[in-house]
Amino acid sequence: MPFLVRDRDRLVSTLGMVHMTFSLIAIGAGAVVLTNSKGTRWHRTFGHIYATSMVGLIVTAFLIYDLTGNFGPFHVAAAVSTVTLASGLYHILARRPKYNWIEWHAQWMSWSYIGLIAALTAESLTRFVMPRAAPLLEERELWSVFWGIVVVVVLVMCTVGWWLVKTRLPLALETVSGPKR
Repeated sequence: MPFLVRDRDRLVSTLGMVHMTFSLIAIGAGAVVLTNSKGTRWHRTFGHIYATSMVGLIVTAFLIYDLTGNFGPFHVAAAVSTVTLASGLYHILARRPKYNWIEWHAQWMSWSYIGLIAALTAESLTRFVMPRAAPLLEERELWSVFWGIVVVVVLVMCTVGWWLVKTRLPLALETVSGPKR
């Protein structure tokens, strides 16, 4: 994309800002969807905003190569995010499987949001913790500490997310309004 902008740093910075903007919109819209009754006009409106911003977030994630210069673990996470989002959207659009598509939609979209929050937490910790920890570590230790933080945070967030989905999602599905099948 050098034909778009001559200054590579400005392009990367702009792409990062667009990526961050999509993520903040997705976090806010997803929170509204999760905390309100399901199947309502608000649920659908903010669900559309969430899905659209997630598509933008995923596309921009695949364009960012600052960390390693290659396809890396964050791109794998973006691919997983693509699967969770696409699966959640499939079930709402196709209304399949016939008798429990709402549950499938809710499960996949819940995991889409859990992944988003795990990514936010991992990104925040590595942005704020790593710059402070780096001077205390030897250079050969930096990457192992960095990836250790990322892995631990993602595992903790996914464990908390799993527990919330298991305990809270059935209650949330009781709030579904409108035609359920």
